Amino acid sequence: MFLARKQLISRWVLATTLCCGVGSFGEPAQAEDQQRLYRSAYFLGRGDTGIATADEEEGIFYNPAGLALGKGIYKKTVFLSPHLEVSEDTRSLAKQMLNQDGTSVATLRQHIGKPQHAGLYNFTGIILRRAALGAFASATTDILISKDPASGGLEKLSADLVNNAGITFSLADSLFSENFLVGVTGKYLYRGVADIDVSVIDAKEFENKSSKELLGYGSGAGADLGLMYRVPGRTPKSFGVSVQNVGGTAIIKENEESADLDPLKQTVNVGFALEPGTQFSKFRLLVDYWDATNALGNNAFKKIHIGGELTVRDFIGFTAGISQGSPSAGFYLDLYLTRFDVGVYTEEIDDRVGARPDRRFYMRLKVGI
Repeated sequence: MFLARKQLISRWVLATTLCCGVGSFGEPAQAEDQQRLYRSAYFLGRGDTGIATADEEEGIFYNPAGLALGKGIYKKTVFLSPHLEVSEDTRSLAKQMLNQDGTSVATLRQHIGKPQHAGLYNFTGIILRRAALGAFASATTDILISKDPASGGLEKLSADLVNNAGITFSLADSLFSENFLVGVTGKYLYRGVADIDVSVIDAKEFENKSSKELLGYGSGAGADLGLMYRVPGRTPKSFGVSVQNVGGTAIIKENEESADLDPLKQTVNVGFALEPGTQFSKFRLLVDYWDATNALGNNAFKKIHIGGELTVRDFIGFTAGISQGSPSAGFYLDLYLTRFDVGVYTEEIDDRVGARPDRRFYMRLKVGI
């Protein structure tokens, strides 16, 4: 998979040698994107919120304390849950490439400074109340062609390629009272990362490099900790705290030839939720604040996530929210054996809100019982 993506990027680098767009752009900020091992299609539509209400497979990755919610023992078995997402501009570029009347260079010139993204996620596992065992995989590619002031305004390509595969084991239970929940997820992952920054001057040199010189492969083990407190009543309220990668998750490279890999940093996320409703329908209002300890960045506006959800009979739902200063929206249909999620969200690539928003469309099909 990586070799195919490397060949595609090589062609982009070579094609940009003839591009002459205008403007100057800085480095894309991909630290947050690379930290994510799993993205919930359900949560993305409502502003990527859910720290205070996460349950089932979302609980494993967002807040494991939520696995103690509910009654009984068995919750769900997920056979597969492919989640595909693609940038709005990537979709436009692909259409142009397939139906273009001009040259590839002319087409690429129109997309200088516009982020390109494609991602694929999957989770498989069995989820019980208070315990869960799962396996996950993800592959993401982020590409940006820009003008590089350090190279005299010549074109530069920045690309981040990330592959993850791993297993998780989670435990959760109440503590002190049935309303205070605590949970932990242990995880082992095998990870491959390539951070590529190449100007048109270095295009030929890049094309001749082997995958071992560009890609770092390694493995590591880590843990996530979650806390949740629920206030019962006519309008239930929930508070949640999630510590991702407690103490940092080091990735030990596979061999000496492999490129070095950065650790997954410890981040602290907090959330609040209101859940008024009736037997027929339920409304949720959620507010999350990610990276409260500034491990990944200092811009407070990028960390604010606000979401809302209206669900009818727990099988059809509409979601909307604001994430990193941009709107998101989604729809889901939850049937007995399958669930379908579709929607749109925005990932801010720059350190500043609104500087370089990457609008992405997503779709997930989950099969399980």
